[in-house]
Amino acid sequence: MLNGKNLVLCVTGGISAYKSVYLASKLKKLGANVITVMSKNAVKFVSPLTFKSVTANKVTVEMFDESDFIPHIKLSDLADIVVVAPATANIIAKAACGIADDMISSLLLSVKSPILMVPAMNTNMYQNKIFQDNLDKIVEFGFHTITPAIGELACGTSGIGRFPEIDTVVGKIEKILYKKSPLFSGKKVVITLGGTIEDIDPVRYICNGSSGKMGLAFAEEFILRGAEVSIIAGNVDELALNKFRLKFPDIDGARVRSAKELKEALLKKETFCDVIFMCAAVADYKPAYSENKIKKTDEELNLKLFRTEDVVGGLNKSPNKLYIAFSAESENLIANAYHKLLSKKVDFIIANETVGEKKAIGGDNAEVVLLNRWNDNLFKVEYSDKRSVSIKTLDEIEKIYLANRS
Repeated sequence: MLNGKNLVLCVTGGISAYKSVYLASKLKKLGANVITVMSKNAVKFVSPLTFKSVTANKVTVEMFDESDFIPHIKLSDLADIVVVAPATANIIAKAACGIADDMISSLLLSVKSPILMVPAMNTNMYQNKIFQDNLDKIVEFGFHTITPAIGELACGTSGIGRFPEIDTVVGKIEKILYKKSPLFSGKKVVITLGGTIEDIDPVRYICNGSSGKMGLAFAEEFILRGAEVSIIAGNVDELALNKFRLKFPDIDGARVRSAKELKEALLKKETFCDVIFMCAAVADYKPAYSENKIKKTDEELNLKLFRTEDVVGGLNKSPNKLYIAFSAESENLIANAYHKLLSKKVDFIIANETVGEKKAIGGDNAEVVLLNRWNDNLFKVEYSDKRSVSIKTLDEIEKIYLANRS
């Protein structure tokens, strides 16, 4: 995503300037060419040598030196994106008023690439009406911004104004730079993911091995392509979910437990969305529930199982919406997936194996086959990490849908 991108990181004079070192390091590891510009106040908090060591690039502080290099012009031409982190109230005021009296403010006036401001300051400063007016102005001018985090501040108080999490800033940068989709940009997408849980008694339940990682990978890809994403998550890998939420904290999400709850949540969303992406591993059966814990005995315990709610088949299937479902199979992958495509009346089926070396459930990698309702062509994505799978699969879905929609 960021590999080979020229990213100009402007560091202004706030106590959280040290966090920009971690940001620069993260961006460098992701393949970006990070060029740092520091204000004269910023160098009082962090040495330019620190950024030079992390980025392997010269750090610019002065507007002019004895060389022919004019930083604010050269960097303006070079930058794919300019990130001001931390962005103090002072630099945001200068940007709002078009003041260019130092290296960073001059760069902000001359650059044509996207600009991301990452405000970080005392709560009272952030909430000041003058500052908020300036923030509104730069947004009107086309600047991108991130809302600061809430928590402990350097001044000893607690409130809004903390430098956001590094992954949150990286996620915002990726969203800004990523190619916008001709199909999904601006669309409302609801994604179901993870496994459902069917309770046996107050302490026991039936579940499956789904981690939700495939759904989260597709959710990230939809977000980067410009979609407005909502997720409905069942039982998932909590570390993967927390990592996703750290990167995209503003994404709407709901947690459900059973197939019934999943269906109810999805039906509420269906009316208001454009794309329904059903990646959840829904339990096909549920036991008769016991209000009391079933006591252990020497006898065998036989559970009577009943069919759960048909989530995919129970949707209203509006012709103005795009329906994408999954088919997880242990045998006859294509035949079973094709039957589901027809019986569930969806537009696409993404089929994957549940057994063998290339099984998808619970792991970080997968191999999938894409089927569509318009023709018999199959599109196979070879075994790879689930983010790569999501990219290639959505590329093909876009191509097929745009070619066949009436």
